[in-house]
Amino acid sequence: MIKLVAIPSTYTADEKNLLLRTYKIGLIARACATFGITDIGIYYDPDPMFDSHGLGRFIVKVLKYLNTPPYLRKTAFGVDDSLKYIGVTEPLKTPHHLDKEYKVPYRYAYVKRILKNELVVTDSSREYVVKKTKAYKEGERIVVIDTKQKIVIDKRRLPLYFGYDVFYFNRELVDFLKKLRKRNFLIIGTSRYGEDIREVKIPQREKIAIIFGSPFRGLREILREEKYMKYFDYFVNTVPKQTVKTIRTEEALFYTLAILRYKKIL
Repeated sequence: MIKLVAIPSTYTADEKNLLLRTYKIGLIARACATFGITDIGIYYDPDPMFDSHGLGRFIVKVLKYLNTPPYLRKTAFGVDDSLKYIGVTEPLKTPHHLDKEYKVPYRYAYVKRILKNELVVTDSSREYVVKKTKAYKEGERIVVIDTKQKIVIDKRRLPLYFGYDVFYFNRELVDFLKKLRKRNFLIIGTSRYGEDIREVKIPQREKIAIIFGSPFRGLREILREEKYMKYFDYFVNTVPKQTVKTIRTEEALFYTLAILRYKKIL
């Protein structure tokens, strides 16, 4: 099952402090790892007040770092001053981070050299030559390998949760929704103006995408035109009768994923 969460590039724009931005991104990583999210998409949310592309790419960097097992981080990321506050985030403690507890042959590895049909990779302690498969995406630097079969593998097909993929979509939300539609995703939009989640019956699907708005604008405001709302299969309020003025994106993420798990949608 592909479970995708999408948040805007302006998610951390209300925080000027790099430490707080890093911490808030860490909350996204924790929520997604807790509920077995397989993909996190950051869509471009243009705003003249901010460098929206820069903010989005930083979110991607932090999420990738946090998903990468501790044994590989130094090799994969080196010294990066923009990650100097990464220590304020909570560890994921997912199976691929607790590899000593889960005795499986799967490892994250960093690509050192790309050959014709093979890759030379390292997990920081050992070097492997592994066969390219359909699971390898050209240009990837961090891959998951089977150390026994010596091949690149698709972590989604493993019998245990092995982390998420994260990507930056450098066009606006409407284009992102169109792409999800073409890929046959069930698309759920979240908003305080949506239908009461208690009254909505959402089916299980092999591909599901949950879309969140920004700290400044809800999904309707981000899309700007009502006609684009047609791209959502469901538009729901997961905290009906909320008694606070606003619910922050990271809070909405935890609430929404918990409710969808309870309803056996995730």
